[in-house]
Amino acid sequence: MKTDLVEIFQTIRAGIQPFATRGYTVHENSETGYDLYSEKNIDVNDEKVTERFFTGVYINGDIVEVKLNTSEFSTTNQELVHFGENTAGLAITQLDDTKLKEVGTLVEIIHTNFKEKEWI
Repeated sequence: MKTDLVEIFQTIRAGIQPFATRGYTVHENSETGYDLYSEKNIDVNDEKVTERFFTGVYINGDIVEVKLNTSEFSTTNQELVHFGENTAGLAITQLDDTKLKEVGTLVEIIHTNFKEKEWI
């Protein structure tokens, strides 16, 4: 079980980095933050959107936050922390194989949602 925040952050970042080759662009890549955005131009309610947050992992105080874009995606059946409008995810202080698999599954679900909506 990992309890060091830097180690937890680096492990999760390594798991989401491959999505950068699946149509996402890295916006932040630092010692405490890593996030990916879709930069596909789409129209939403007659408004052009050129970038859309996909997922990110951040060290914030004494936790590691894994944030996911939840716009047009129901999170009511999940036990996710709400980080703001259209962003929810996990607040992690310990990481084992089960929790790492959960993170990977959540990211895959959001990626599938992006593909279905043609956001990437």
